[in-house]
Amino acid sequence: MAEQNTNTNSITVKDIENALLEVLNTAIRQKFKINSKFVKDHRSYVTRLQSAKELEKYIRYKARQLMPDEASYNRRIEYIHGHYSGELREKLEKLYKLYYELSQAEEKDEISEIDASEIIKGLLKMSIE
Repeated sequence: MAEQNTNTNSITVKDIENALLEVLNTAIRQKFKINSKFVKDHRSYVTRLQSAKELEKYIRYKARQLMPDEASYNRRIEYIHGHYSGELREKLEKLYKLYYELSQAEEKDEISEIDASEIIKGLLKMSIE
């Protein structure tokens, strides 16, 4: 069961970026091949984040997409426990917890109609690229 952090507003884009970089660093130190799917996927997550035009909106969107509810969070944690161990598992847990806490903080605030329109425009643009 996920713990709610009362300080979720303090989660920043930099926190997510650092957690992603820690996952990559740990995987490489554990001799994951640079062209492995795991490394390629996480490198792609970092580059997408770094190239996003509106970082805060992008990271909130990704958090809601990846961790819409506690069941999704728990499934991801269960998956990493079955596939990874040690420091890499710890880094992945930290990353997923950040995404989950951010998505739950977002759930409390309703999205304005203007923001919803902007999100839809971004989604459509992402699907074209």
